[in-house]
Amino acid sequence: MSPKTIFASVALVIALGSLEKSIVTTPLPMIGDDLGAGQALTWVITAYLLAATAVLPIYGKLSDIFGRVKMLNVSVVLFVIGSVACALSQDLTSLIASRVLQGIGGGGLIALAFTVIADCIPAREVGKYQGYISAVYAASSIAGPLLGGFFAEHLSWRWVFWINIPLGALALILINTNLKHLNQGRDSKFDWLGAGLLIVVTTLLLFLLSPETVISSSVLLGALLVSIALLILVERRVSDPILPARLVKLPGYLISVVLIMCSQLLMFAVLVYLPLQMQWQHGMTASTSGLFMMVFMMSITAGAYFGGKRIAKSGYYKSLVVIGFTLTMLAMTQLYFGTATSFALALAGVGLGLTLPALNVIAQDVLPAADRGIGLSMFGYGRELGGAIGVALCAALFHLKVPVLVGEGSSEGLGSFDAIQLGEGFTLTYGGMAVIALIALVITIIALKARELSGSVKMDEQNVEIAEATK
Repeated sequence: MSPKTIFASVALVIALGSLEKSIVTTPLPMIGDDLGAGQALTWVITAYLLAATAVLPIYGKLSDIFGRVKMLNVSVVLFVIGSVACALSQDLTSLIASRVLQGIGGGGLIALAFTVIADCIPAREVGKYQGYISAVYAASSIAGPLLGGFFAEHLSWRWVFWINIPLGALALILINTNLKHLNQGRDSKFDWLGAGLLIVVTTLLLFLLSPETVISSSVLLGALLVSIALLILVERRVSDPILPARLVKLPGYLISVVLIMCSQLLMFAVLVYLPLQMQWQHGMTASTSGLFMMVFMMSITAGAYFGGKRIAKSGYYKSLVVIGFTLTMLAMTQLYFGTATSFALALAGVGLGLTLPALNVIAQDVLPAADRGIGLSMFGYGRELGGAIGVALCAALFHLKVPVLVGEGSSEGLGSFDAIQLGEGFTLTYGGMAVIALIALVITIIALKARELSGSVKMDEQNVEIAEATK
């Protein structure tokens, strides 16, 4: 099977998983009005991110045992069932529960699609195709607000979920037609207890960060620390842990996970809160704010595409990470001061786009074939956790200046907002993101000086052999 055919088969899968994280951002105020939602409205986004993040390592490990295609089929079916449940929801509670189910399926889409690329594409071409895949991931993430605004204004917000039925059916056809040779597994006992504890740790972390949580922070923190301790204890005793300690020892792997968390955190800060600012503070419609976000979409896609091409041509990627986070820091600073918003969006898009293929290549380059499924799933876990943390962290910063987001179920809640107070909330959010970008840049520079990040892609003969065997 040629790399182009494999890419075409997984591109739709990645688009489905990433699109659904962002497509609800622009119709969110309309959803809130229709369902009479209060301050818990942002859980429509967080619930999906939380579920998708928590199940990522499970899909990676299960795909190592049962094969990629079986688990891809499971994830698509769960995703479509969750989409139908979301479209039929009549209140906020049922919508959030449906988004959890949808996220359980969506997490597998992202994790397994990236792993298929790693399995099938030779190392000498991995940069180029990781650039393509990163561009698809970014474009679908950023196209979400545009499509969400269009559906909400011209049809219904429920169409952001109905659209997944035909797309999911097409994805199943492509998977089972072009990827059926990837169903090899291996005999291994799955670490269910470790997987369950990892889900608990992830959930508690997101609850702790979210300002909407009604549970005491001290209770959540205590439960989180206990869960982490139990997870470490369990992982030390099982023969095939969900979190293999040997991954941490791989040069550059842990750094790449941390940096992709930062990259995704920054992407979702812009993706979620800039459309809200345009609608709540500046009075734009959902579709108009979606069109405005196309600047971000096009620039991040261009950054990922050209970053991947650069890696494929030269093999070097470390400079792309430095340049990417530098541009993003400058862009967040511009948003903080409220100057040249369109230019800041373009700058942030290019910067984040450059980091995506480079960080993917860093992680893939150091992983042995035996650990590729779980290794890339944990990398994806970091990426998705970054997005979830980004939404929660931005909400926490925003609430410092704007204690009440919407009226208690009142459709007139938005009208009671003070524009100056809103502006202060959004400004504080962007200032926090500028600090995060600076931290990511410092981590990158320190890692380069410590030689934790190598300078070029290794031509791993094992990767090439695997790729050749699938043709």
